[in-house]
Amino acid sequence: MKAMGYVVFPQFRPILTILNENQGFGQIKGQTQKVGAIYPIVPVCVFKRSTRQLLWETKSKADGSYSFRNIAKGLECFVVAFDPNNQYNAVISDKVVAK
Repeated sequence: MKAMGYVVFPQFRPILTILNENQGFGQIKGQTQKVGAIYPIVPVCVFKRSTRQLLWETKSKADGSYSFRNIAKGLECFVVAFDPNNQYNAVISDKVVAK
């Protein structure tokens, strides 16, 4: 591209693309804990509440935080976190609304 005279600018933030009614500029954030203490690297999923459709999956960071972006604002969801060591049952946060 440079040889053709184009200038390439680095992008600092990914561009969000809205492909369906479940996607948008909302987000859901949280933190994973076990018995009140931060619990890192936990698989976390977010589902659309009305249809139980899986929207996104991620793992919590080293500080236990997680976030889901590109969710339609106002969409009612539920979030499920799974214990990777299988010592505890999954934890569910219900009626979470993307802001």
